[in-house]
Amino acid sequence: MTTTELTSLGAILISRRAIATLASHAAQASYGVVGMAAHRTIDTWISPIARDPRQGIDVTLEAEGLILDVFVILEYGLRIATVARSMADAIQYKVQRTFGLPVRAVHVHVQGLRVSSTD
Repeated sequence: MTTTELTSLGAILISRRAIATLASHAAQASYGVVGMAAHRTIDTWISPIARDPRQGIDVTLEAEGLILDVFVILEYGLRIATVARSMADAIQYKVQRTFGLPVRAVHVHVQGLRVSSTD
């Protein structure tokens, strides 16, 4: 499924896959994110970190704007709410700036915590 924008030169089609890829890159660049998680519980048990980063993003297209569900694994010891808010803001900014589509909501689902270093 794609979103379409009509211009004087023709139609611009933006796929969910493109939106998910950009959102995934923005999430992974955020401080405190260890990796993207599979959004189905059974997949998280089998392999906690998603092999394909887009696997951790669900894109819903609605008339009022996009709704993005982001499934992540965060660094242990950080404030989860602060990291999640910062990541949601970064994703919303990046998607709106790049595609010009309104983002109605970014829902962050923390699937787990990881200790990166034992120091």
